[in-house]
Amino acid sequence: MPQHKLQHHFQLESGQTLNAASLYYEVLGEISEDKEVVWVCHAFTGSATVKDWWASLFLENGGFIDLEKHTVICANMLGSCYGSTGPDSINPDTGTVYGDKFPEINNRDVVRAFIGLRKALKISKINYLIGGSLGGQQALEWSVLEPDVIENQILVASNAKHSAWGIAFNDLQRQAIELGENGTNEEKQKALSLARSIAMLSYRSYDDFEINQAGKSEQGDWKVTSYLKYQGKKFNGRFSLNSYKVLSKMMDAHNIAETRGDDLKEVLSAIKTNTLCIGIDSDNLFPLEEQGFMSENIPNAILEVIPSFKGHDAFLIDGNKISHFINKHLNNSLHEEI
Repeated sequence: MPQHKLQHHFQLESGQTLNAASLYYEVLGEISEDKEVVWVCHAFTGSATVKDWWASLFLENGGFIDLEKHTVICANMLGSCYGSTGPDSINPDTGTVYGDKFPEINNRDVVRAFIGLRKALKISKINYLIGGSLGGQQALEWSVLEPDVIENQILVASNAKHSAWGIAFNDLQRQAIELGENGTNEEKQKALSLARSIAMLSYRSYDDFEINQAGKSEQGDWKVTSYLKYQGKKFNGRFSLNSYKVLSKMMDAHNIAETRGDDLKEVLSAIKTNTLCIGIDSDNLFPLEEQGFMSENIPNAILEVIPSFKGHDAFLIDGNKISHFINKHLNNSLHEEI
């Protein structure tokens, strides 16, 4: 398992330090001057194994990423539970699991850790920086921190500042977790399952529920209640209760203008990176006006829309449409061949 060790005392935006921390990352293809670098910032419950959860971005599945031409890098973000240092890791200062003592982190902290990995891998330019949802928030932050490194960024179903609506959903999920986090293992699982069920209401759309979950099953249960319970139970064992709280708070705190004068338009207007903003017309969690706001205020930005009744999750389901937009506007290799 490849690990990038951060500075021993990694300074956080909160003023706290994270000691002896590391990032788990994966590289697909060889890092070479002959290949373009595609760096993927994963979503909330995603991982560094990008081909497992965003396979539609790859050539063999109709996507734009061709491992003959591209090198793909994805690192598991700090605070997650898929290999990088997070709340379930051992605190080297105490010898015990961090748990609720894990320090407060934000997207800027995560991106600074990614920058350290970039430098360790001796990558001087990222040709395509792709992020969806929470990953899109981090990609945007990166384009501000390293404007001369990021050539093109693709911000999918994301925003410049997290909304009150999004914060409300996240807070309800954390309240659900708090109901069982001090209980038995079964109670903890039920609490996390409930949080995931609440999240599914924001990830999908009204039309998706009406088309796929309306009515009753053959057993006489409401399809939608069975569906939400199934999604919640499926999530148990796959993700960490503690990471769920840490990362949802990190999403809530996202504000690209924080400590930069608080004027979102002014900060966005200073971004140099070629930017493709992609929204989903049925996304209730990151509504289309948020991607519209970014594209209107970032120079050299383009807005494209995925028509889908699937809601926010369409950015994972309809990855081929994302590749189509990248090929249309940004794919250097494709345009050179033409």
